[in-house]
Formats: sequence, structure tokens, C-alpha cells
Amino acid sequence: MRNINDYEKEYIKEDFEQYQVMYRRKNILEILKQYDTSSVLEIGCGMSPLFKYLKYGEDFGSYTIVEPGERFYSNAKNMAGDNKHIKIYKGFIEELAGNISSNFSFIICSSLLHEVANPELLLKSIAILCNKDTVIHINVPNAESFHRILAKEIGLIENVYCLSDRSKLLQQNNIYNMELLNDIVKQAGFLVIRQGSYFIKPFTHKQMFSMIKQEIINEDILDGLYEMSKYMPGYGSEIYVNCKLL
Repeated sequence: MRNINDYEKEYIKEDFEQYQVMYRRKNILEILKQYDTSSVLEIGCGMSPLFKYLKYGEDFGSYTIVEPGERFYSNAKNMAGDNKHIKIYKGFIEELAGNISSNFSFIICSSLLHEVANPELLLKSIAILCNKDTVIHINVPNAESFHRILAKEIGLIENVYCLSDRSKLLQQNNIYNMELLNDIVKQAGFLVIRQGSYFIKPFTHKQMFSMIKQEIINEDILDGLYEMSKYMPGYGSEIYVNCKLL
């Protein structure tokens, strides 16, 4: 089992992850506009649950979160307040799936699959919560991102599948390219209906954050790097699939 307390401490440290989260969220919000979001489930919400950026009645009908981290859970509860359209459960989805309604129209599994020791069990738990029309969005870091390929070519890493020191601190267990992500999703009984990558990141988190602090780059440049994905498909810092049950 992951040490969720240690994970929370590392996750909330001030570094480039806050920007990575911002562009990850931007991609998800763009995708949500294209599907039925009458009943949304977010698995693991971190410090920025997505309902904060959505409007009840316009963007969702009901919103459910499953979050094992005490700090993340408490933060989400405080943000939800007395909104009766938002439900928040504390625990692991693998343990709670059988006790949650399975009428979700859209399930978000964001930046999680690569962190768990048993991704097959996670996907099996998600399948329990799906009906034939449910769309599941899964995103993970991209083994074949621009910055990992660059690191390999200059000899910083042996291959693009090496886990970085940061990955180890965040207790990450796997790293996927698009083929591997498709394979594990299909083996779990899902059909991929859309896939892609987003946000070209030229350098490591540490290097990117250093350049921001030194005002070498700013958010306008980061916005441009997000848009660069359409010119460099497959090389974004993260990849995603949208899928349904077979």
C-alpha cells in the first residue's frame, strides 16, 4: 500500500507540479465539454478537485470524489461545503467501489494509474462503477515525452522508462507510453475511443521551475507549450485515453 501521508507532503511542496496540474486540468476540462457529465466521479482529487471549476446544472448534475488522503479529503470537504450535489468518500477506490453507485456518466482517473502497485486492480474497480455508456478518462506521465527523450539523448538517463528521483519520492510504480497505456486498458476490458498527449515540457520539473523563478519563462510561454502539442503529437509531458467498457 502507498504511504498516503508521505505522498501528500511531497505533492504539496512548491515546485513545477502546480503548473503541470494546471495544464492537466485544462485538458480535462476541455474533454469534459464533449461528453455527458450529468454524473461525474473523480478518483483522487489532490488539492484542486475539479468541481471547483465546474458549475452545477451547467457542467454537472452530481459530482462524487473518492480520495484516500486525509489532507486532500478534508480540503475537498471544506470546498464542497453543504452542496448536496457533491459527495466525497474517504478511502481507496479499490476498497469502496462495491459500495458506490454505478450510474456515473463520466469517470476521471487523473495522474493515478502509474502510481498504484496494482493498476489492473484499479481498472477492475473502475469497471465495477461503469455502465455501457460511461466514459472513463485516464491520464498518466508520458515515457516518450519531449523532455525524457532529450534526457536520454544527452545521457542523463539510460532509457525513457527509468523512474526519476521525483517519481520515486511520489511513490510511482510505472511509466507508460501510448502503446502500453492502450494495452493495459484493453486488457482490463475497455475500448479506447480517443487518445492524445498534451503540454510539451522541454525540461525536468526542477529545471522548469528554476526558469520560472528566474523569470526566464512565464505563463505565456507555458500556454504556448500547451498549444505546441498539436504540432508535436505524442511528445506531450502526459498522455491520456478516453474509453468505455467493451
